[in-house]
Amino acid sequence: MNRDEIEQEITDIIKKMLQLSFVDHDTVLIGTAGVLDSMTLIRLLAELEKRFDFTMDEEDLTLDSISSVKHLTEWVIQSKRENS
Repeated sequence: MNRDEIEQEITDIIKKMLQLSFVDHDTVLIGTAGVLDSMTLIRLLAELEKRFDFTMDEEDLTLDSISSVKHLTEWVIQSKRENS
């Protein structure tokens, strides 16, 4: 999968989980303007591990890396590389 396909898959997962009609790469995921609460974030991260077949490294997981769909996509790509 290329970057755009991974980002689209993440976007689709978030839309489905939250029943949202619009999510794009700039969508804020966490914080006061974020669309995710803590439990949904945990569910999302677990789904991403399963869907993209990697094991999350908590040391690489930062607030910045999950702050938006764009950053989350980069984190997933990096995590997959490290697991290869």
